[in-house]
Amino acid sequence: MNKKLFVGISMVTAVSAGFWACGEGTINEMTEMDNVISMQYPLDPVTGAASPELQNLRDNAKNTCKEDMGCYTQYQGYLEGTEPVDVPESSSSEENQGPITNPTMSSSSRGDFNIVTKPSSSSMQIIDNPEPTSSAGGEIVVPVTGLGSCEPASTPISKGGKVKWKFSANMNNSTYRPADFAKAQFAWTFEGGTPATGTGATTGDITYSASGAVGASLTVTMGDGASETIQCSKKLQVNGDPITGCKCTSPEAKVDYLTQPDVSWTVEGCTSASDIISYTWDGVEGGAIFTKTFDAAQNGYTPKLVVGNADNTAIEVSCTTVKTTKGSEFTFEKPDTKIALPAGESSVEFDLPATWHNGTEGTCTFRCDGANQPITITIGTQSSKPDYSATLQIPIAKTINKTAMTVTLDVAANCQVGY
Repeated sequence: MNKKLFVGISMVTAVSAGFWACGEGTINEMTEMDNVISMQYPLDPVTGAASPELQNLRDNAKNTCKEDMGCYTQYQGYLEGTEPVDVPESSSSEENQGPITNPTMSSSSRGDFNIVTKPSSSSMQIIDNPEPTSSAGGEIVVPVTGLGSCEPASTPISKGGKVKWKFSANMNNSTYRPADFAKAQFAWTFEGGTPATGTGATTGDITYSASGAVGASLTVTMGDGASETIQCSKKLQVNGDPITGCKCTSPEAKVDYLTQPDVSWTVEGCTSASDIISYTWDGVEGGAIFTKTFDAAQNGYTPKLVVGNADNTAIEVSCTTVKTTKGSEFTFEKPDTKIALPAGESSVEFDLPATWHNGTEGTCTFRCDGANQPITITIGTQSSKPDYSATLQIPIAKTINKTAMTVTLDVAANCQVGY
């Protein structure tokens, strides 16, 4: 039987090099056993030849193999430029038993699908005398952690509903490559679910007949027997009697926290067949009114609210967003100097020199120029006519002494104060 050679640059660190010898056929020929490699390194869609990534893998494989006496002996003909060489059948099982972690293993011990890994710098951790964690089949199992995470495919669901659970591999794990997960086995245990157990990286439908927040755990067993039991980080919320009609609002849209540090939100309108029993704001239980004290400017703050009832239903309710500023957002300190104001409300301070105008009587012009569309300016109770260069007269006395006003634009524009 002939073998073919592929490089395996570590998908985690891109530092640890190795190679795969697998499949029937010639060294240069792809076979059905290369599905994992093909998905990660597809052929060039234009030429049909190996992609630059795959070619790079092959080149690195040659260099790695030359440094491994066992590998060099087995593939010397190929490495020296001749056609593929026949490789003696291994006395080991036809089925791969997992990664061979000894880079100097002789060629006679190679199976039909072996992964030989070459340690490099800090990209790998060599265990001289691994402690066994399982004696199944007489094999030593090296402890493993950080294989990935698990969670429900969707949450919440209604009582009596179904949901799948899914495993997400940790591609930054330095112990295993993505290809190794193709041989992994998955054993699930579901809290309150039917069936109570499952298999596969993504499970079949699990049914929940009781409401509440339920979890799951997953044991991942790799091809070499190493395993990890993972507690799914995200629980599944199974809701009972529905909660509807909730509205969460604040009377403020924007505040200066220097003068008004406390901002409140109120939730109202919630209805349910079961009593509403909880309001959780930003992870802390409270009442129907929530107050936050600000000590810094924030572009926009929205509290996270979860409303619960006596039938274990918990729903997230959207609240209005409040922007906080430290004093005024924009300050006009010189006449005829343009400042870009956003659409909506802006807290503006006018601090022009007292001598910029002859006296403080009369009015001056506040002008805003838009980008190819009409603008409307509103200050207090006055609004300008829509125009590409809109203007509004304001008292000269309000342009000095750090006078604060709220300016509202229907579109963003560059604004200035002038005669």
